[in-house]
Amino acid sequence: MTRILQTSFWIMVITLVSKFLGFLRETAIAKYFGATSEADAFFVAFSIPGVLLATIVAAIGTTFIPVYERLEGDKRDRYLANMTTIVGLFSLLLFLVSYLFAGPLVRLFAPGFPEETFALAVRLERIFLLTVLFLGYIALFSAYLQVKGKFLFPAAVGIPFNLILVGTLFAVGSRIGIVGFTWIAVVATFSQLLLLVFPLFRVGFPYRPVLDFREEGFRQTLVLFSPVVIGTAASQVAVLVDRMLASGLPAGSVSALNYANKLMQFTYGVLSSSLFVVLFPHFTRIAAREGTEELSRTLRRTLEGLILFLLPVTAGSVVLALPVVQVLFERGVFTREATTVTAPLFALFSLGLFGLSLRDLWMRAFYALQDTRTPMWNSVLAVSLNIVLNLLLVGPLGAQGLALSTSLSFTVAAYLMHRDLQKRIGPLWDENLRTTLLRAFLATGGLTLALLPVPYVFPYDSRFFVRLLLLLAAIALGAALYALLLYVLGDPTVRRVVGRGWRKLLALRGKSPREVWESGKRVFLELLRS
Repeated sequence: MTRILQTSFWIMVITLVSKFLGFLRETAIAKYFGATSEADAFFVAFSIPGVLLATIVAAIGTTFIPVYERLEGDKRDRYLANMTTIVGLFSLLLFLVSYLFAGPLVRLFAPGFPEETFALAVRLERIFLLTVLFLGYIALFSAYLQVKGKFLFPAAVGIPFNLILVGTLFAVGSRIGIVGFTWIAVVATFSQLLLLVFPLFRVGFPYRPVLDFREEGFRQTLVLFSPVVIGTAASQVAVLVDRMLASGLPAGSVSALNYANKLMQFTYGVLSSSLFVVLFPHFTRIAAREGTEELSRTLRRTLEGLILFLLPVTAGSVVLALPVVQVLFERGVFTREATTVTAPLFALFSLGLFGLSLRDLWMRAFYALQDTRTPMWNSVLAVSLNIVLNLLLVGPLGAQGLALSTSLSFTVAAYLMHRDLQKRIGPLWDENLRTTLLRAFLATGGLTLALLPVPYVFPYDSRFFVRLLLLLAAIALGAALYALLLYVLGDPTVRRVVGRGWRKLLALRGKSPREVWESGKRVFLELLRS
């Protein structure tokens, strides 16, 4: 468990760096291209390859690890080689078909685009489709490295991608043009694949040309593959409907939804996704060797941590949405008007943060039990609800209706999977977890009341660094207040961590910077272990 926590710590650090660079990328795009029709065309074109391959990428990441673990000896090598060939052929075929039908694809994703925006989106999409040739391999090689216990390089693939894009914009700005920037994005995607090559051959990559659709590992993959593909495809249908409806809203709506969603995904990526990457192989081993009782206990411990971290983060994101968006994005052609459009969307997306995290936690538990059908059906139900809510709410609420529908569908999906998982492995809640939830709710309520005045007194017209420091101060004070309230309410985890932290702090006097760093890392790992 200690090694898992240490790996999780470093993945969180890498994810934080990657997400921070991702935000620099988004703020740079917002600065130079803003929430305009040109940016709308870029984001629609940028999303199409991801949507086309999202089902395959998700299925590879989900099915490769358990199938590879069940195989032995040369069968593993043959399975990896066969999957490498099949992924390459499928990616090439998908690229050729998508390139030929670029126009209809853009029209499908954005039927409301004016003719000029549509023509630009088609041109950009034909460039972006080159990334289809890389994305499948990035997913496959990442899964292979994870099954070999190498988590850090797959977690870091976003760093070179974002560095290249941010560096380009900071160096030449909008002078490169949206078409030139699209070509840079293709190069940046290829850099993600290059990052995996060195560790791939270091752990051993026994590739030899194999194409066998009857190979044992591939047949096992297909059994697990189809439900994952259907469930993920259903989610992509929801994304498609969002894009279609948003394209018919006022110019800039697609971009505003993109910025707001990326902001919420930053929090999810740092606090939840980075942990799930390491826990999934752990869940798989527990389910196979120790049974459902131990899996249930591990899930309860994970859920307790998510409750303590995500409830206050959700509340803070909702209350501080306006200053957060203003500080991060408002510059260049991203105007005050764009801020007022994007901030409510971020608040509404943030309402689904807890549901999204729980949904993915329960989903990985099902996958560890080699059950891909239950998550599939629950995903289809939740996506159906999302589409219905989209159609009902986009009229009266516009883009805000789309964001709210997404959050509600995350919450419903989490509930459905939680219900079915309890039928499979027994109760997930005990008295300690219920008490933790009550304390977290009370402390979050106090935090919310304390932060409510901040958006009304925030100095929106001050210099950037003044606004940034004040926002960070508000977040830090809010976190301290939340921890204090949990301490007062008697939360044993917080009291234990505070006690250990205080003793460690007293022991740091006279230590070198390296010793201080190592001690701080141990305290963090002890917090996670608690």
